[in-house]
Amino acid sequence: MAALAVVRDMREHWAPASAEELEQFETDALSRFVLARASPGLADGTIRGDVGHLDQIRNWFGRPLWAMEPADADAYFGKVLRGSPSGTRLPRPQGLSTYFMFLELCTRSNCTG
Repeated sequence: MAALAVVRDMREHWAPASAEELEQFETDALSRFVLARASPGLADGTIRGDVGHLDQIRNWFGRPLWAMEPADADAYFGKVLRGSPSGTRLPRPQGLSTYFMFLELCTRSNCTG
């Protein structure tokens, strides 16, 4: 028969991350994204384009992209980019989608190292 153990919630012992720590984590996540895109041999221009699109979305959003909710994406892609040429509208959601897929994979595989 298995024994029962007391489990504590570790979150109460962690201090919230500072603004500087969050900024450094966001920079690290973007750097890992660039490395992950470069490792299979994607062209530098493609990676530069992805990062540029992410940077523009991030500047509009004003917070880390992982905090973006569907309503935020709707506002950006449906209102902000509404009058933009299709060459501008198409790559931005593709870049954001790729970034979110990267973050999800990274979270699942604990790619901290």
